[in-house]
Amino acid sequence: MPCLTIAIANQKGGVAKTTTVSELGELLSQQYHKKVLMIDIDPQASLTSIKGDMNDIIINNRKTMSNVMLRQSSIDEIVIPIKTNLYLAPATLVLSDVELNIINATLRELILKAALNSMLGSYDFVLIDCPPSRGLLTVNALSASDYVLIPIQAEYQALLGLQLLKNTVANVQSQINKELKVWGYVVTMTTRTNQSSDTLNEIKKDHYPILSTIPRSTKVSDAGVANMSTHEFDTNNPAGLAYLKLSEKLIGLEM
Repeated sequence: MPCLTIAIANQKGGVAKTTTVSELGELLSQQYHKKVLMIDIDPQASLTSIKGDMNDIIINNRKTMSNVMLRQSSIDEIVIPIKTNLYLAPATLVLSDVELNIINATLRELILKAALNSMLGSYDFVLIDCPPSRGLLTVNALSASDYVLIPIQAEYQALLGLQLLKNTVANVQSQINKELKVWGYVVTMTTRTNQSSDTLNEIKKDHYPILSTIPRSTKVSDAGVANMSTHEFDTNNPAGLAYLKLSEKLIGLEM
């Protein structure tokens, strides 16, 4: 089967983009034995901090996505094995400077796509953790992807600016990557409150589908610290079960 590349994107921070990448990466690689590459293209480097060894990367000056985006290294050169079937292309804060440095680069929106083209046959899934912005790094992720998954928190503020992200996706679809599809929303950190329920109802009015709702749970962060999926950490946890069902739907895209 061909490799599927999914960008996990939302210009708002704190909506569980990194958590969603980590959870799906863990589930696809450990439950379904799929070979998964997680790409950290967020200068905040939260995914790298959670899944990798940031101290080792910095102290030993290891190559990261900054080198890839500057066309100094291939992705193969920077990939770190995390566990069986699970790999990470790491980032550091240096990536924030890189975004400024590639503004005038030739085919600047397609740098990541070109880097991925040489190694897509090596993986079943590539999951890209995007920065909380609509800048050049996010555009590169969308340009290189088959699908975009949009995590959105179940609160009023999360709806603000969502149309801007949709505009960015539409621009990439029309000008750069005509094959890009919006897979849908994953509504995160839901609670039994009126605000959460009202927000969910507003999202349902959109023409993009809601693929999963993830209830708020401290077990999600506990599982991240333990370097495993929430479902592996606690098989009865509702959030873990919701992420498991989302991973099943992702497997379905591969069919």
